[in-house]
Amino acid sequence: MDATPLTTPEEAWRIAKSLNYRHIGGTVVAVVQDVETGEVLMVGHMDPVAVVLTLTTGLAHYYSTSRKRIWLKGETSGHYQIVKEFRTDCDGDAVILKVVQIGAACHTGARSCFSSPASFKIRLNRDA
Repeated sequence: MDATPLTTPEEAWRIAKSLNYRHIGGTVVAVVQDVETGEVLMVGHMDPVAVVLTLTTGLAHYYSTSRKRIWLKGETSGHYQIVKEFRTDCDGDAVILKVVQIGAACHTGARSCFSSPASFKIRLNRDA
C-alpha cells in the first residue's frame, strides 16, 4: 500500500477548522470516487479528526455516526482507500475524496455501494 500524506498536520487542521460540520453528529458528507474512472464508490461522514487523519496519512478515515467513533476504511476488511485528491464544496459541508480503492468499497463486498445487489438504478425513459 503506497499512501502518502496530502499535507502537513498544521495545514490539515486549518482545512478541518474551515469546514461546516452541519450534518449528522457534527460531520461533513464525504463522497468517495475512484480516481481513475470517477465512479462513485461510497458516501460517508467525516468529523474534524477524520479529516485531519485522512489528510496527514493519505488513507481515508471516517466518523461512524452509529458507533460514534473514527474508523480507518479497511481496518478490519483490508479494503483500504488511498486518497489521491481531497476537495471541498462551495459551502464547506461536503467533500470529495478521489481514491485508489483496494478491494471492495461496500460492506456487502461489491466494488461500489451503488452497484451492490441492494441498490436501485432508475433511468429517465425518454421514449415515453
